Amino acid sequence: MDEGGVAVMVMQEMKRIFTSNEGILLTFIFTLIFIITNLVMVDFAGVQALITGQGQTPFFILILIVILAYLFKHSKIDLKGGRFLFLIIWNVYVLSIFISMIVNEDFVWTEALVLVMLSVMFLFRMPGGLLTIMVVSALISLPALLLQPILLNETGATFVLIYTAGLIFLPRHNKAMLYYSLPAFLLLMLITHSRTAIAVFMVVTIIQLSFINLYKREKKHQKNFLLTLLVSGLIPLIIFFQPLFRFFTIGGLGSEGIDWNQVTNGRYEPWMHVVDNMSWFGGGRDYIDFTSLLHVHNIFFDTLGRYGIITTVLFTVLVIGALIIALKSVRTFHLALYIFTFILIGMTEYNYLFMFVYFSPVILLFVIMSYLVDERRIIAEIE
Repeated sequence: MDEGGVAVMVMQEMKRIFTSNEGILLTFIFTLIFIITNLVMVDFAGVQALITGQGQTPFFILILIVILAYLFKHSKIDLKGGRFLFLIIWNVYVLSIFISMIVNEDFVWTEALVLVMLSVMFLFRMPGGLLTIMVVSALISLPALLLQPILLNETGATFVLIYTAGLIFLPRHNKAMLYYSLPAFLLLMLITHSRTAIAVFMVVTIIQLSFINLYKREKKHQKNFLLTLLVSGLIPLIIFFQPLFRFFTIGGLGSEGIDWNQVTNGRYEPWMHVVDNMSWFGGGRDYIDFTSLLHVHNIFFDTLGRYGIITTVLFTVLVIGALIIALKSVRTFHLALYIFTFILIGMTEYNYLFMFVYFSPVILLFVIMSYLVDERRIIAEIE
């Protein structure tokens, strides 16, 4: 099927979903939850003080109740093929977290409940309609980020992840990308100074434009696009090289060598602390002095520090495995792009479970992973 046919099918499916009472109700519920969690993330009106000690965990429980209710009604349990293998790895991963909690005398029942609920969710085939509703709800909730009292890295990272998720349904045309990406970039500049968010936004946008203009396009068009991309990238790079260099290195790269702690804005030292003190089952929630940090700003190092080597290896297998599955088909390319973006941002942020900050990007990751491990759907996509 050509791009036009796919676009028509997507629009028809979205029309069917958002003209039904159930679709409208679910969109309202998810949007409301995402708006509230965005306000918690930016600490609007000091709301974080009301849920100290719990993070976003109660909201994960709430949204998983809604998702499971939908799955019990509209889906069925599937334990075949790829999903069965995924469930084995996932449940071993969850078990390793439980063991780590017990070993460190740091068992958190609410977090354990979230992990069990996710395990139940993964038993079911994930309907594409639910994924659509959740992505649209996340997009609608983004203006809440403008209510942040100060500029935060987390708001920029959340924005870029939801922006990437929106590409799943965006028509594969340059004009659509122009109308989508330019306002998004302007809004990103208003809500954050995060180097990670800005750099990843550029990478995602270039990848999307390359996908539009290189995949199944005539050679002349491909050549013109690559030339345009090269020129449009080099000109601002040459003109603004010094300020861009200072912005992205923060003065940590010079004739005397590289100051990794400066370049990473203070992240390198806690990363090395985690590596130097790593163990099989981690150190629990107090694995590092969090006086000046909420986390060590890396999904892998945070997992390593709190839960240990075994859990970190399993977590890596799950995330990279989902990325590889998504890359098997062109039709799941944008799901792969989302997972890739999640990993990139996770290199300098802790955009995962059980924190005050990230919520909608994390729940979208799990829904996408559940959608991907439907072996029959992936086979159909490849064929």
